[in-house]
Amino acid sequence: MISYCDHCKVYHLEFGNLFFRFTEDGFLHFRNYVVGINGTEAARMNHGLMSNRKIFLRLSSENVYFCLTNAELQELKTLVLLQTDEEVLQDFGLTFLQDLSLN
Repeated sequence: MISYCDHCKVYHLEFGNLFFRFTEDGFLHFRNYVVGINGTEAARMNHGLMSNRKIFLRLSSENVYFCLTNAELQELKTLVLLQTDEEVLQDFGLTFLQDLSLN
């Protein structure tokens, strides 16, 4: 799920058990980073790892990554790119953008 808080001026992105909070610039940077990943190539490069998830996305913290399957990467790309009509959640000052979370 992606939402935007008008009060805080930040984007909230919930994906699986991960929660991100981005400024507009931070969200655009993350979106471009995710969209630019070739999942098939990344999985091929990491095929020898014991992990079931072969695609690693580096977070801004040093040595912190989260792992995805190619299907999960495609879902995340859809989530950060999808254009929908915005529904304003006035009670909370949030703009709902999309709900495709894994939960």
